[in-house]
Amino acid sequence: MKSMNLENLDSVVDFITEHNMLEAGDRVGVAVSGGTDSMACLHFLASVTEHFDIEIVAINVNHNIRPASRKDSRFVAKYCRDNGIQYVGYHVDVPTFAKSQKLGTEEAARIKRHECFDAAIKRFKLNKLALAHHQGDQAETILMHIFRGSGIAGARGMDAIRPHGNATLIRPFLETPKTDIIAYNYRNQIPHVEDESNADNAFARNFLRNEIIPALQREWRGVEKNIVDFGRNCKSDDEYLDSLVNMESLIATDNHVRVPLNLFVYPYPVISRIILAAFGMIGARENIEKKHVDMIVTLAESGENGSRADLPNNLFAVKEYEYMALVRKTPPAVNKVYSFKIGRTTFAEYGTIIVTKTISHKDAISRGLMVIDLDKLPRASKWRTRKDGDVFTKFGGGTKSLGAYLIDRKVPKRVRDKLPVLAFGNEIYAIAGLEISDHVKTDRETLEAYVLEFVKD
Repeated sequence: MKSMNLENLDSVVDFITEHNMLEAGDRVGVAVSGGTDSMACLHFLASVTEHFDIEIVAINVNHNIRPASRKDSRFVAKYCRDNGIQYVGYHVDVPTFAKSQKLGTEEAARIKRHECFDAAIKRFKLNKLALAHHQGDQAETILMHIFRGSGIAGARGMDAIRPHGNATLIRPFLETPKTDIIAYNYRNQIPHVEDESNADNAFARNFLRNEIIPALQREWRGVEKNIVDFGRNCKSDDEYLDSLVNMESLIATDNHVRVPLNLFVYPYPVISRIILAAFGMIGARENIEKKHVDMIVTLAESGENGSRADLPNNLFAVKEYEYMALVRKTPPAVNKVYSFKIGRTTFAEYGTIIVTKTISHKDAISRGLMVIDLDKLPRASKWRTRKDGDVFTKFGGGTKSLGAYLIDRKVPKRVRDKLPVLAFGNEIYAIAGLEISDHVKTDRETLEAYVLEFVKD
């Protein structure tokens, strides 16, 4: 790396410090496409590694959308090699993925790009991920959200720093004008490649960048900064309003989050924030607009139980008894069969089933575990998912179809087909995490018993 000249970007150091973006010992992944902005970001962070006591890794993703994309990746790799910067490159087939998932090219590229970022974070043990978004990008984002019908949450624009899985996403250039970046590259003779698709106004962001914002700038000098300042004010107001909302009743896992229906009695400004927070809990806040929030509110207020609606980011909303659930779509369940055995059984799309044998079954019952009489369970019983004709005799008596029992227990429809059951033929002897059959319950004559424990993914 040549001697550093931070002129034009010296304010970025203050911006990084103000937002506590970097700390000594950080391992920072830098997303690098090869364009003007990302090359400046890479060069800048490489220049300040000693100042902040950090290490960096350049991450390049070839989306295979443009004919020149492979050449651009080779350019980034060579630049890193020549300048002693650690590099990792990924190749993904965005067009095929977009077609298979029925997504737009931009959304498909974002999903696959972030998958690559996550892979790099894991591989190199990164705790920060730097993106090169600048002041112009922020202004474009704010306008796009407003034009799409966003409320105040969208008008705040991109965050300078936010959680990203096991790492933290940072945008060191977020308040830096594009002109300063161009000047920095010129002074430091930083090479870059041109993305010919940036001139294609069929993309909404390009249309804003190439047509709308230049027209605004001809009428109002400094309009870009004014838009960003407006977004900063919206962010301040939005954070204050968010602080008034209690999110503790939301129930989240990696693949879904449930919002209690009783929260929908709150005024729209409150429930809309709760819904946006729910999207954030499963890392799916991007591309969510007011129309999607309205769709969920309508579903909660007037939809029947089990009714659902598709959402961006490969999600759907479904009304499930006392909850509205936002769920990440997964492939249909495969009806796999596992032999019943002592020890651990990993059950696809559920988790782990742990079976132990004991003569102290009363102690296990007192601890709230599921316990079945060893002598009452048919030896050829199997773990599987439900199928037509299954029947279940609940603890205490009363036989009905397994489907009817699960409905009585208010098990969501999307969960029923993935729930492990212990069966012999069509007779169900245990339902993971719910109940055992009356046919296998322990009694005074029980000598040995199986203890069942269930650990969900």
